[in-house]
Amino acid sequence: MDAARAALKETTPEVLDAICAVVAELFPEGKFLCANSLSVYTAEGRRTIGPLDRQRNPKYPHHLVWEWPLDRLPKRITRPHLGAHADSKKRTLKGLLNQARRAGAEIPCGDIGRHYAPRLTLR
Repeated sequence: MDAARAALKETTPEVLDAICAVVAELFPEGKFLCANSLSVYTAEGRRTIGPLDRQRNPKYPHHLVWEWPLDRLPKRITRPHLGAHADSKKRTLKGLLNQARRAGAEIPCGDIGRHYAPRLTLR
């Protein structure tokens, strides 16, 4: 069991990099991902809502995109980073992030969004 945990812990940086790459492409102006609230922030510290569609609604609402199955997200974004998992109807970005946390992923703390909240740099 300990060997399995150790092997999983070695792959967590790659998982976090893949999640950050997907989120960075979904939210082009995003700079940081606040892992506590699953919000994406710009370099100036403002929360971003992402690209808008023709009706001026967010294409990927930050409060919903984390719960969407991965097969609902654009394949041109997910397939290069997530590979075979991109077509999963059960996995979500939030689930992948939680699995990485449970495996022992180290998410640095910063002051973007909430004070001293764990955050990941997207770019």
